[in-house]
Amino acid sequence: MTEHLGTPPERTVVSDSTVMTGPALTHRIWRTPTHALILGPASDNGPYGYLTHLQLSCTPLDCGPDLPSADDEDGLADWINTHIDW
Repeated sequence: MTEHLGTPPERTVVSDSTVMTGPALTHRIWRTPTHALILGPASDNGPYGYLTHLQLSCTPLDCGPDLPSADDEDGLADWINTHIDW
């Protein structure tokens, strides 16, 4: 994504149980003028329940354009959930 967009992620966040189940992995967030791009872990919601996959989400920014500050961990978790589960 960084190579394609020409910029590093705007935010890199280690996931926790409020964002997804499974081991802590990294979410990377890029924003274009119109979309949020989030690359991060997503649980498979399958019969095993412990598998984790990487998912690239591309969401219109009109469902919450403001990215919370790095200090607001709960707000950032909510922002990620809003953009990956719309």
